[in-house]
Amino acid sequence: MPGENLIAVLILLPFAVGLLGLAVRDEKVRRPLVIAASLALMAASVALLFTVLGRGTVTFSPSEAWEMPITILDFAMLAYFLYIGITSRHVLVTALTLGQWVLFPLLKYSVLPAGYEVERVFRVDLLAVVMGLIISVVGSLIVIYALDYMREHEKHLKLSRTRQPVFFLFLIGLLGAMNGLVFANSILWLFFFWEITTLCCYHLIRHDLTSEAQASALRALWMNLVGAVACVLGMILVFRSAGTLALDEISAAGTVGPALLLPLALFCLTGFTKAAQVPWQSWLLGAMVAPTPVSALLHSSTMVKAGVYLVLRLAPSFEGTLLSAAVAVFGAFVFMTTALVAISQRVSKRVLAYSTISNLGLIICCAGINTDLAIAAAIALIIFHAVSKGMLFLAVGAIEQQIESRDIEDMEGLVSRLPLITGAAIVGMITMLFLPFGAVFAKWASMEAAAVPISPWFPLVVTFLAVGSAATLVFWSKWIGRLMSNLIVARKEEKAERRPFFAYGALLVLVSTAVVLSVFIVPLMSLLVMPAGQEMGYGVPFDTSGWQLRTALGTFSPWPLFAAVLVAIVLPALFIRVRRDELQPAYLCGENVAADPVSFRAVADVPVTAATGGVYWQRAFGENQLNNWINGAGILLLAALFAGVMM
Repeated sequence: MPGENLIAVLILLPFAVGLLGLAVRDEKVRRPLVIAASLALMAASVALLFTVLGRGTVTFSPSEAWEMPITILDFAMLAYFLYIGITSRHVLVTALTLGQWVLFPLLKYSVLPAGYEVERVFRVDLLAVVMGLIISVVGSLIVIYALDYMREHEKHLKLSRTRQPVFFLFLIGLLGAMNGLVFANSILWLFFFWEITTLCCYHLIRHDLTSEAQASALRALWMNLVGAVACVLGMILVFRSAGTLALDEISAAGTVGPALLLPLALFCLTGFTKAAQVPWQSWLLGAMVAPTPVSALLHSSTMVKAGVYLVLRLAPSFEGTLLSAAVAVFGAFVFMTTALVAISQRVSKRVLAYSTISNLGLIICCAGINTDLAIAAAIALIIFHAVSKGMLFLAVGAIEQQIESRDIEDMEGLVSRLPLITGAAIVGMITMLFLPFGAVFAKWASMEAAAVPISPWFPLVVTFLAVGSAATLVFWSKWIGRLMSNLIVARKEEKAERRPFFAYGALLVLVSTAVVLSVFIVPLMSLLVMPAGQEMGYGVPFDTSGWQLRTALGTFSPWPLFAAVLVAIVLPALFIRVRRDELQPAYLCGENVAADPVSFRAVADVPVTAATGGVYWQRAFGENQLNNWINGAGILLLAALFAGVMM
């Protein structure tokens, strides 16, 4: 199939299936429809990869007949957002939408010439292909997982009538909108799909229609509208300065002059809001109220990834400028502070949320460092973070449905009760935490890139990255410890682990993908990541001879590291056996009581149940203690960023 047709399939098929599913009330029809569409999206994205590898960049422009419907849909979405703001009596949603009602017509009918459109509306290079694969493969697996999850979710809510058709309309539609966003070369079309992602996000977060869900959806809406206003303002300024709204023409011009730095800074601000960077992190945390497939999709393959994609796409334009250094400092600051706050969280999904914001901050930092090595690290981190974080959310969602809790403390010793799903969660955390897995390799590469003092501010960047990395080690290790501590031997009468086919199947595919991609990281970097950076105008950051990744400062040798890990795991498994009668309760400085749970005799010979728990350092890293400081510092950094580019 020609590349142009693949682009159309990847954008339009999700919307078509979502709308068709809206008319289908019978789950027996909807499930095969969703599965077939998901498999088709995966196949089309892989086919597009081979097309771009074979032919090079694919461009495509729809006929002019699409211009009027797209404009009408743009204004229809603005009208709908205004309706939401007025009916919800939400001042910020209303005011920000009214701002767009002023700026967008000004752009369309005053700034742009009549009938203006960029020459190549869609342009798919390797960076866009990487994003398309993440959206269509990881996103589709999450959609398949949702088939089992939502059935159980609605049983728990005891709904009299299913809301799954609406849910899957926005869930699958989000994939089409994201594909359109990353394939768009015209910023006007990018903005159109950007707004659709905001619309889908709003409806997915409020899906359960609780007061908390509706409040969280409105918060996500107004924060994303801040980015939309900045985007429209950026389009006005960039067209007046450069005379184009084509991303490839802006990037091809090389490092821009001072007149273009302000609109680029506005586009970066747009990306920061979508990526939930400080001080907009609360919308992503509020989104945790949504069903877990929504959280997985927003965090791993859609929405927040759109934010970092936009900053990364524009990075060649501001290379070597003060804006670049400011973006690096801001991203490193977000990486550190949100990792510190994650230490204090005992709700599993909030740990995942803070971890996501932190990693997105690291990707933005890499875009700001803006060297060959940093850009390669950013692309690699986008890939590995998407797979590992998608896997972790799916595992946590399955655990939550089986133990009916999101509290990490309730997961103590869970690996002995739910071995398969807990094992998958542990693998997911390890891929985010330890070498030689890809996410950690990308962090190593980003820190190595930051070690080159391109700006006088870079000692600050290195400090932020070092502290943030240490904090990351703490919160992942602590969680793994709870899952593997105080193990108990499951009794036969205890309920067996439920293993729904589609949910577990999607999860295990992601586990396998994370491991395989890490094992074959050298060819992945050679064939996909580094060429993607080269197409953006960057050089070759690694010497890949000998199946290793070498830079001027160090070498990453994945296979010897994997061999060492296998030896460390396999040898103990082969030679160490613990018999049941060898398991003894810990001595508790008193007479142990032969009972389960473990207890001991204390004062007055009264049995006391022994309890263990994690430490969360609320006084040092709690949200109440740090959030105001973090938000204030984030606003100051952004103010400094805009002040710097305007001076």
